[in-house]
Amino acid sequence: MPNNVSQEVVEEFLDDEEDDWSPEDFGFIIGPDGELKTLMIPEHLMDDPPEEVKIILELFGIADIHQIDSRTLH
Repeated sequence: MPNNVSQEVVEEFLDDEEDDWSPEDFGFIIGPDGELKTLMIPEHLMDDPPEEVKIILELFGIADIHQIDSRTLH
C-alpha cells in the first residue's frame, strides 16, 4: 500500500475521533520508543487527578503533576 494512502486513513481516523474528546479528558501521547511525549490534563483536575492517572504518570517517572510544564516532554 502506498504511503500516502495510509496517511489518509490515519487523518480520517483522527478527524472522526476529534468529536470524542471533551474538556474532562486526559490525553497521553506516547512515541514509538515508549517515551511520554505529550500529556493533556484538564486544568480543573490538576490538583487532584484520578488515581489511575497518577499510576500512569508514575510509570513515566512523574511523581508531581505540577512539575510538568507546557512543552513536549521528550
